[in-house]
Amino acid sequence: MATIEYNELIDTPADQAWKVIRQFGGIAQWHPGITQSQIEGELADDTVGAIRRLELADGGIIRERLLSLSDSGRTLSYTFEQSPLPLDNYQAQVMVVQTAAASRCVVHWSATFDVRDPGTAAHYETLITGLIVDGHLGLVRLLQQ
Repeated sequence: MATIEYNELIDTPADQAWKVIRQFGGIAQWHPGITQSQIEGELADDTVGAIRRLELADGGIIRERLLSLSDSGRTLSYTFEQSPLPLDNYQAQVMVVQTAAASRCVVHWSATFDVRDPGTAAHYETLITGLIVDGHLGLVRLLQQ
């Protein structure tokens, strides 16, 4: 199983960053690799079990299910329901942690997954890391507007 971890400081209070991240269906507002995102069905985007449909810049479609969301812990997790990537057991978590300085926070991103073809593991680890980093940078751009 591959594990990706990425932590980065943002010059934004934790509550402000969390307010954006917790909108599970709103990721297209800040992730540059996602052209559209929407919640399918009747569940609200902060309800465990909600499924978001993502349209990627390359035309691919990913559907993700919200597994957990905690406002007190400023954390959420999700899994792939459908993906064009040859990955299994994909789970990701995002956590926002306030630093000692009230005007800054750390966003912790992590993902675990199995690669169907072990010979391509390094490629997909690099790809997922790039998606996480791109998302983080997009989040920073939005928060610093």
